[in-house]
Amino acid sequence: MLDKHVSLDEIISGCREQNRLSQQRLYSHFYNYAMTVARRYMGGQELAEEVVNDAFFKVFTKIHLYSSDQSFKPWLRRVVVNTAIDRLRSQMSTPPNQELLDMHDSGKLSGIEENLTQEQIWSMLDKLPPAYRTVFNLAVIEGMTHEEIAQSLDISVGASKSNLSRARQFIRNMLKTEFEFFD
Repeated sequence: MLDKHVSLDEIISGCREQNRLSQQRLYSHFYNYAMTVARRYMGGQELAEEVVNDAFFKVFTKIHLYSSDQSFKPWLRRVVVNTAIDRLRSQMSTPPNQELLDMHDSGKLSGIEENLTQEQIWSMLDKLPPAYRTVFNLAVIEGMTHEEIAQSLDISVGASKSNLSRARQFIRNMLKTEFEFFD
């Protein structure tokens, strides 16, 4: 229930009928969730807000594709992630099929990340180059395989692996220099 009088199903039904009040209720209720998802990908508040607004536009124009036998939140998440990917794909400055050399990467942060605040984590993600940040989010947060990432971003599997490896190394270096967690 979104409030005492109106259920999510009723709001979604109203959105299907292009009812502005229903759209406003859906937007208000899920805005913070969508911002959290978009923020991880976009590297800044302003760009994340643009992605969220674009994503909600897609939600409202494609709400007929949502099936009520699935949970709404994961469907919204997928719309936000895909909107962010589309935005990042258009901004990437490196050729999409460029292969990068794989680096040795253990992928471990030694449990130190538990001591970081949300602002510190976002700050580190903001400093990642867009290609690294996107692959890192898709692999680590969304749990996608390198094959899925490669297909989604129109890059090779090797480029996905390399970008993830470099993102992890970049984060490790920031932990060493900015937070002095490592020797």
